[in-house]
Amino acid sequence: MTPIVGEYMRIDTFIFLIFIGIGILFLLTIINPMEMFYIVEWKTIFSLFYLMVIVNVMKDSKFLDYISLKILKRTNRIFISLIFLTLFSSSLITNDVSLFVIIPLTLIIHKYTKMPIKDLEKLIIFEGVSANIGSALTPIGNPQNLFLFHFYNIGIVNFIINMLPFEILGILVILPFLEFKKYDVKVDINIKFRKEWIIYILFFILVLFCVFGFLNFVYIFPLILLILIYKEVKIDYLFLLTFIFLFIDIEGLKRLGIIDIFSIKCNDIMLMIYSSLLSQIISNVPATVLLSNLYKNWLPIAYGVNAGGNGTLIASFANLITLRLSDGKVEARRFLLIGVLIYLMHLIALIAYAKIFWS
Repeated sequence: MTPIVGEYMRIDTFIFLIFIGIGILFLLTIINPMEMFYIVEWKTIFSLFYLMVIVNVMKDSKFLDYISLKILKRTNRIFISLIFLTLFSSSLITNDVSLFVIIPLTLIIHKYTKMPIKDLEKLIIFEGVSANIGSALTPIGNPQNLFLFHFYNIGIVNFIINMLPFEILGILVILPFLEFKKYDVKVDINIKFRKEWIIYILFFILVLFCVFGFLNFVYIFPLILLILIYKEVKIDYLFLLTFIFLFIDIEGLKRLGIIDIFSIKCNDIMLMIYSSLLSQIISNVPATVLLSNLYKNWLPIAYGVNAGGNGTLIASFANLITLRLSDGKVEARRFLLIGVLIYLMHLIALIAYAKIFWS
């Protein structure tokens, strides 16, 4: 592991531990631990847990690699293909998991191309940017969307239709920066189709039924537990625990009256801007949980926190993941520069859109 990768893993872990530490402090002082049963939004937690298990099984079994390689073997426009693959996959398997598949795959494919190292760095940076944008389209694309979907009880069709303008504007913003040129490529990695993948696909569909409210979470818990143990699935339990403690943190801030400090009188456009700026400072998942307890309109928050995912290194956990998976191929300063530029351009485009259609 290169020094830069280790560095960002420590930052990532440090951020998680801060949120957990604050929650533990609240549990030891002003919150009874038994209250966790109704303070925590368990439907969101189980949704996230189930998705993490089944998607990681599909990743570990090389199913996602199989799909990716099938697409790449049909084109030599590697840069643009991987970007759109990231945009699409992040909306279905979450932005974090998408990056865990796409970036290692990018590094492997680079060995079989004559892509300049500068183009590789740019590609990995925009894969991170694209994961933040692409994941915004669906309720299961990222943790903040999943929380908003359950917290505000939004219909799946309503959610996607409302997020579609965000997605279109985001793609239009990054489009001029992408490389459409062809690269000499020879992908000689071959992965054969496995019958077990059919079972995983069926499990994935069952999980989606649970997420969207068609099936009770309790019914498939034994199946998920069986997969977790039998397949020895590696889950980011620290991230899951952090998400649980975010609810405790917000409840603690409520009881102390501190949460009211974050409440400002604003219209929808200002709320979107506020959400995006807050994401730059405390990351977009905590910003989502915090602001959802203060405002009734979910859409400006969704636009703000998703646009705010690009920008600073801590704006989204996906940014840290991009850096730590890049194997030292990405310079942090360039990542930050491009991230902030895309964030500002996307936010300006969204403000213009909101002034026309939200007024």
